[in-house]
Amino acid sequence: MSGRILRLAATGLSCGYPGRLVLSGIELDLAEGEVLALIGPNGSGKTTLFRTLSGELRPLAGEALVATQSGSALVGAQGLSRAARARVIARVLQAESPSWPSTVREYVEAGTFASTGWFGSPGLAEARAVVEAMKATGIAELEGRRVTELSGGEFRLVLIARALAQKPAVLLLDEPAAELDIARQMEVLGLLRELSGRGVAVALSVHDLNLAAMVADRVALLARGSLIAVGRPREVITAESVAAAYGASVVVGDHPAGDLPHIVHIPDWLDRNPPRGRGRG
Repeated sequence: MSGRILRLAATGLSCGYPGRLVLSGIELDLAEGEVLALIGPNGSGKTTLFRTLSGELRPLAGEALVATQSGSALVGAQGLSRAARARVIARVLQAESPSWPSTVREYVEAGTFASTGWFGSPGLAEARAVVEAMKATGIAELEGRRVTELSGGEFRLVLIARALAQKPAVLLLDEPAAELDIARQMEVLGLLRELSGRGVAVALSVHDLNLAAMVADRVALLARGSLIAVGRPREVITAESVAAAYGASVVVGDHPAGDLPHIVHIPDWLDRNPPRGRGRG
């Protein structure tokens, strides 16, 4: 990508928890207007990397860097106050559940606290941001519902709306399509592409390799404690790399709608014990 304006970067980054190294030697960056997909098997460190890049976790070695303004110099994420980071980076967690029975609108309004403070009063700009976020995620009709009454997929959209209300320059999402039906998955991925078109730097973790290939400008593959590969979807998502990282047998072909890889799983058990009613030719 020419003329890339970086918003996040990892340089020689090692991250993890006391007594447990999860990732080491990570060299990675995220630019304005880019969608980056993190892929890798369960436990490969995708969430830990997001937590470190956002400044939530202190690096074990190396640096996690963030640009507080467009084109500004990258500074250590850990050195910024929580409020300063929140004005730049919004995160959507994978495992969050409703913590109190507030309404959908109230939950989304929490995204504006980065600008108003916890005890500030939202102004017209914040109210507009909340309405726009709910509309963009298709949950405007749910605004009076209690979040504790929502389905898992509906609550997922509330979390994304809350992040959008924050008006972030960088958006980090853990499995944003989880628990959504196929139509809503496509809507959310389309929204992420739209946001990147407005200059937002978007990174998401995703298990479905086809979704990663569809939405991402670049893909970063994590496995065995390190960054195995990073590049365009066709460069990273290959049958060989999937077998090496996941231990899964796949065929990688062409997507019928564009110049994208399309991944088809071929598990050993499929021929040994096929679904009843499937023709054998």
